[in-house]
Amino acid sequence: MIMKYLNRLKSYALAGGYRVRVTFRDDYAGEVDLWPLFANPRGPLTEPFRDQTFFQKAFLDEGTLAWPNGYDICSDVLRYYCEQGRVTSNEEMNAYFAEESHAASLHDKPKQ
Repeated sequence: MIMKYLNRLKSYALAGGYRVRVTFRDDYAGEVDLWPLFANPRGPLTEPFRDQTFFQKAFLDEGTLAWPNGYDICSDVLRYYCEQGRVTSNEEMNAYFAEESHAASLHDKPKQ
């Protein structure tokens, strides 16, 4: 999958459990439960998320939601999840980003 939208977060708030509220630099705001990303850990980067207190250590790293172990969530993907209202399968997400008709739907508004 090629990310070409370059969304960036300007703020986030943890909303209980594995839910996060985010606001992007173009002022789009959304909320999504990220638990499906961590429900079945698939390696050393996702294993710490079994402990919900680790999720609470989120921070912004140059507009990307990140954690101290190096795990982060691409802001374009996070925006997509927010717009869908859920974490989607990789197949569904890849199909969405592959469609050219979506090229204008997930990117930051041009700076004036």
